Amino acid sequence: MMVTIFSHESDLDGVYSAAIGLIRYPQARIVFLNYSKDSFMKMRNFVETGIDSNKEGLVVITDLGLNPDSTLIDICKDTFSLVQKNNSRILWIDHHPWSDETVKEIQPYAELILESNSSKCAADLIYEKFLLGHPIAEKLASLAHAMDYFTFDQFLTPTSELIRYYHTFPDRYHRLTNLARKSSQGILWDVQMQKEYSEYELLRDEAKAHAFSSIKFLETDTLKTVLVRTSPYIQNSLFSEEVFKRTDAELVIFYGGDGRVSIRRNTDAISCDQIAKRLSEGGGHPFAAGAMLRSDPSNLESVKSEITAAVLASLHNETGS
Repeated sequence: MMVTIFSHESDLDGVYSAAIGLIRYPQARIVFLNYSKDSFMKMRNFVETGIDSNKEGLVVITDLGLNPDSTLIDICKDTFSLVQKNNSRILWIDHHPWSDETVKEIQPYAELILESNSSKCAADLIYEKFLLGHPIAEKLASLAHAMDYFTFDQFLTPTSELIRYYHTFPDRYHRLTNLARKSSQGILWDVQMQKEYSEYELLRDEAKAHAFSSIKFLETDTLKTVLVRTSPYIQNSLFSEEVFKRTDAELVIFYGGDGRVSIRRNTDAISCDQIAKRLSEGGGHPFAAGAMLRSDPSNLESVKSEITAAVLASLHNETGS
């Protein structure tokens, strides 16, 4: 059977979800994507050219949410129609919030395994679906869960930072795929990864110094919010903990030169995904989300205005004021 696994490219949950899929289907092809329209078009193009209609097939999508955006939904429906015509089926496993309307639109095309209350990560779900009781899959799911939810209940190798480093290379998908294949074999760290991480640490520490110098406080009512210019060498989820400690902020908004935004909170007063939805291509969880700026990232005042407006709108909506 031909198996294709589409997974999130940016974090441990996405890579380990793909790795668990590989344990179950060693012959599978791995394709790493993000949440953007371009990524969903990449999925469509891959399906159009890479699925053999003469063979039974399975398409697994994991750790990728779908926003209630009609354009994205239409791309998915068009893609899945091609999959079905090519004698294949679709399984979508995800732990991001989905709207009822989005679920209704996609259910005719795919088997959906969704976790709406954010108690499980995608690796947890794919482990339970495919390989419950398998020792390597169980450990990968446990590590992904610990990283996603910052449980601090076990030792984590710095693989999530290595994933961030791989994104700075032109062959990043090759590197991510190799990482997923190693992980599927139970190799969580090796000499090559240590060498690469030693290179990365120097670049990361220099980038952190620049990021700390860029911190701006935003006027968002009583919510203490900071805006930070981040770097391709910074893993934002981990770095957010340092920013919270240094600034006593309740909300941290990272933005990069490519316009990408990462949102992290240290309070239940606001949901990160609600802020993201007020930006471009936004989505995620209440505690962590991502989006794109509409503003020019080099124009600090425009960035501050756009982010401030999104935070205030979300804050007022949640408080009902």
